[in-house]
Amino acid sequence: MYKILAVDDDITTLGLLEFLLKRHNYDIITCSNGSEGIKAAQQLKPKVIILDVMMPGMDGIEVCKKLRALSETANIPILFLSALGQDIEVMRGLMAGSDGYIVKPFEPEDLLSQIKKLIERNSNGK
Repeated sequence: MYKILAVDDDITTLGLLEFLLKRHNYDIITCSNGSEGIKAAQQLKPKVIILDVMMPGMDGIEVCKKLRALSETANIPILFLSALGQDIEVMRGLMAGSDGYIVKPFEPEDLLSQIKKLIERNSNGK
C-alpha cells in the first residue's frame, strides 16, 4: 500500500481525498498547513505529496520549494491540486518544482491517473 501525503487547509478537500484514495488502496496522511506537511513528509517519506497552492501562512509554492531543498524529500513527486487554474499559476507551480498540476474541481480519474504515473515514474528512477 503506497503512502500519499495530502496538504490542504480545506477540510472538505482533505475528506474527499481521504475517501477517494482509501477506496483505491492508498494509505493517506493529511495535514492542514504547510509546516505540518513538511514535517510529515520528512518523517513519513510518502510516495507522492498532493499540495494545495492557497494556504494560510506558508502557501503551497513555498512548501514545494522547501521540500525540493531538503535532501530527504527532494525526490518525492509533488502534485499541486488547486483552484488556481490560470496558466501563470500552473507555471508558478511547475517552476517551484512540482511534477504536475490539477485544477479543482477535478475528476477523480484524473487525480488517480496522475498519482499512478508519478509513482511508476519515481519507482523507475526517472
